[in-house]
Amino acid sequence: MSDQTLKERFHAGESVNQMRLLNNSTVEQVQAAIKENNCDLIYIDAQHGAICEWDIVRICAAAEELDVPVQMRIKHLREAYLIGHYLDVGLFGIKVPEVKEVATVIEAVNAFYFPPFGQRSWGGWVGYGVQSRRDRLEYAGWWNQNGILGFKIESVKAVLNIRELVIPGVDYVDFGPQDLSFDLETNPHPHLKTVEDCVAFVHKELKGVDVCIL
Repeated sequence: MSDQTLKERFHAGESVNQMRLLNNSTVEQVQAAIKENNCDLIYIDAQHGAICEWDIVRICAAAEELDVPVQMRIKHLREAYLIGHYLDVGLFGIKVPEVKEVATVIEAVNAFYFPPFGQRSWGGWVGYGVQSRRDRLEYAGWWNQNGILGFKIESVKAVLNIRELVIPGVDYVDFGPQDLSFDLETNPHPHLKTVEDCVAFVHKELKGVDVCIL
């Protein structure tokens, strides 16, 4: 088993066993899935499925009992300002969909990380891992070194702007090939003809940059 943290493994490009669960999963279903699949990270999707905060709380609490964190794709990029709140109810990782503008990434980073790196508000003794770190500064420092933040590349604009979008605090990017295909079809580019072209461009642009490309 690797001694690296999950965040370090993302940055190193190591394999992370991430398992997607239904948003209505019960405590028993969450824990059974973790035990059966030996997963490193649970993934839930708020963008394309019904979910309420109690679903997030239930899934996160059930997974944390087995020391497994939960990542969620938020409903919309305009919800970046709510990231701190989502983290307070138990999430460990956040994925922001459809990112195109640097302003969105800045807002996400500020909401995700505690000062002095970000601007996340202290919510009291809530959040993943807080119960074993009962000092405010200790927890904030631990969080800033361990929480996982990423975003999806789903447009030609995001592809072309990728070097500007990947600011400090972003751990990974991944592709939404279907939405990216829609954008390629409606906004033709002279050199980026396919999703594969876009993937190759991003890899070239981010060579040497400390961010994981999934």
